[in-house]
Amino acid sequence: MNLIQEIRSDLINESVSISTILRKARFLANELRLPELSEWTKSELSGYQEGDRIPSYRSFKPTNLGTFTGFGSVSKNVSLPTADLPDIVKAFAENLELTEGVATLEGMSKQKLSRSWPPEMVFLSRDAFKMTDGSVLIEAHQPIPPYLVTGVLDNVKNKLLEFILELDASNITPETVADGTAETQQARQIFNIHIQDGNNIIAAGENVTQKTTVVHKNDIESLLTHLRGFNFDEDDIDEISTAVQQEPIASDGSFGPKVNAWLVKMINKAASGTINVGAETAATAFTGALNGFYGI
Repeated sequence: MNLIQEIRSDLINESVSISTILRKARFLANELRLPELSEWTKSELSGYQEGDRIPSYRSFKPTNLGTFTGFGSVSKNVSLPTADLPDIVKAFAENLELTEGVATLEGMSKQKLSRSWPPEMVFLSRDAFKMTDGSVLIEAHQPIPPYLVTGVLDNVKNKLLEFILELDASNITPETVADGTAETQQARQIFNIHIQDGNNIIAAGENVTQKTTVVHKNDIESLLTHLRGFNFDEDDIDEISTAVQQEPIASDGSFGPKVNAWLVKMINKAASGTINVGAETAATAFTGALNGFYGI
């Protein structure tokens, strides 16, 4: 049984922990030469850090409940509308992200939890919640129902399962990847579709310290932001910006003549060492960015 088959078997075995499956997936990422998969499994195991891109399945619109007191009375679990909150409080109140690693989440799924508002946010919000009897807000929190936590864990397993099944259906194994780059590109595409929800995550290549960026379908700014990381001249950036606007569709997965001419020129620049990417990975990196833009 190879590693892909082993992970597939583990994913349908309820006695195998998600942490164990993700550790195996990290080994698979190394064998498939997919740093994106390695980074994703690492974040899911250890938790997401400040500044990381948080997956959509870990982000929620929470319910906010508060406690009011005044003149000897106490009202608990009062629903708090967010429309009139100060901006800094509103951003906190309307967004809940579960950033913990999967092992922690598995423990959380068995508990009744909530996220408390910081005291300063409670104070700043009092004017937005004026009660007719003069009561004031003294505490606020966001309940975290167990189903939210289990939903994150199910998403991790389901996404990994879809990825593994697609690899298997495409006959992609560590052995086939070792034979060439086409299989690596296909594995990357499968990862982008099933785990990154269609976002194209592009690594800049060897000897490049640029942070991984996301190229969204039909989003010119995300494409240009990514390409600027390769130290292109602004003339080159302007050229591809104009080209993709004049050729907004890649028919049958093929780029238009203007986009293709730009791509060839940039690969030649990489070969001459004038941009910040090695010649061996230029074609893959630039084509991958354009594929992300076109949704190929």
